[in-house]
Amino acid sequence: MKKSFSNSEKEILDLIYIPIEQVTNLVGSSVQYCNNILVRKNESNYFVVNDNISEIEFPDECETGYIECHSRDEYERPIGAKFFIKQGDGEYKRGNTVNPSFWDILNKNDDYESFFHRGHIIASVFGGDKKIPNTRNRGKLSQFIQTKWSNENDYGLNPYCQWRFEEKIKERVVTDSVCIDSRLIYRNKADKIPIGIHMQAVTKSESLFNVFIPNIDPNIKINYKKCTFKLNK
Repeated sequence: MKKSFSNSEKEILDLIYIPIEQVTNLVGSSVQYCNNILVRKNESNYFVVNDNISEIEFPDECETGYIECHSRDEYERPIGAKFFIKQGDGEYKRGNTVNPSFWDILNKNDDYESFFHRGHIIASVFGGDKKIPNTRNRGKLSQFIQTKWSNENDYGLNPYCQWRFEEKIKERVVTDSVCIDSRLIYRNKADKIPIGIHMQAVTKSESLFNVFIPNIDPNIKINYKKCTFKLNK
């Protein structure tokens, strides 16, 4: 049975194999572990970026859709996207199941489905699937290999996962339009699996959040280059 973890900063950095200074360099702004901040001392498993102040501008009001659409880098890895959700939207259905880049390598691992999901860069509930113009390569453009633990709380094991921040957006679009920007973070050009996702969101009047969510599971050690993993003893 999987264990529930509240990880220290060091434990998370050990799982992604880099120091906090390198996380800051890769994200591009100052990064602090959440429970090192007084008002978040009871939270865990994510990093606050730029004092939680979003660095994206709120655009002119428009229909729900992509401001900057998905793309891939020269190594065929998904990069990220910028998306606008019009007030009152946020109840789109998920598209048909498709596979992200390098899924054909990951699925050669025994029991991979116990630990990994097809993570969405922009959540399908916001229109991330339905609004993408290039549906032919939707999986390789808009999804990535993500741990269940990082993606959706994995049955209560990690309440400070990507889903939690998507819920903040979902609650806010009831009253306000929201602009979101999500970028995958890779350690180097060789890695196929990102070490995390940098998410930020803003309304016309205020920043909602600016966070880095590590792509880990404390039950396993991930080889981000080879798309393999082994159980932690």
